Amino acid sequence: MEQNLSKVYVLTDDQSRITRCEGGFTTPADLTDWVQIDEGTGDRYNLCQSHYFDHLYTDDGIPRYKLVDGAPVLRSEEEIEADRQPNIADLRAAKTAEMSAACNAAITAGMDVTTTQGTEHFSLQETDQINLTAAVTAVQQGAAGYPYHADGELCRMFTAAEIGAVGEASIAHKLYHTTYCNHLFAWIRRATASELAGITYGAELPEDLAASMQALLTQAGSTTGEV
Repeated sequence: MEQNLSKVYVLTDDQSRITRCEGGFTTPADLTDWVQIDEGTGDRYNLCQSHYFDHLYTDDGIPRYKLVDGAPVLRSEEEIEADRQPNIADLRAAKTAEMSAACNAAITAGMDVTTTQGTEHFSLQETDQINLTAAVTAVQQGAAGYPYHADGELCRMFTAAEIGAVGEASIAHKLYHTTYCNHLFAWIRRATASELAGITYGAELPEDLAASMQALLTQAGSTTGEV
C-alpha cells in the first residue's frame, strides 16, 4: 500500500537562516512564509521538527543552516562565528544610550558661577531647575532679589543680578551639553564597531563635527568649552 508523503517546511529570517522546521505530524495550519524543502516517508519526514536536521542550532543558539535556492545548506564556521559578534546596530544603540546618560549626568551636575560670595557651584537636578526657573521669573517680573542657595550653602537672598547670572549660566551649560551630545550621536551613527569603543563623553569630536558644534554655539552666543 502506497504511503502518503509528508512534506517538510522551513521558516527563515531576513538573512535566510533557517529558524524552524515543521511538517508531517506538526505541519503548521498557516503556511504563509514557510518554504517546502522536501517530502518523504518515515520519522525523518513525519517528525521532521526533531529528525530532519542534525541540530538546527548550535549549543549557544546560532542557526546552523541557511536556505540557498530553495535548499538547506550548512552554514560555514565563519558565518556562524560572525553571528556571535555584536551587531553594529546594537553597538550603536548601546553607545547612544551610554552617551545620553552621561549627558544627563553632566547637565545635572551643574556649573560654577561667580556671585557676591565668590565662585559657587549650582547643581541642576530637576527640582533645582524648577526652583531656578521660578527665581528667574520673579526677578524678570521686577523682584529685587529671591531666596536661593548654592550647593552645600545656607539659603540666602540672592540679588536680581545674581539670579540672572545663575540663570544665564544654566542655559549656557545645558546648551553646551545638549549640543555636544547631539554631535556625539552623529559621530556614533557613522562610526565602525572599532571606532565606537573610542567614543566617550568628553572625547574630542572629529574635525567636521567640532566645527559644526562651534558654529552653532557661536550663533547662539555661547562660547563655553566645558565638558
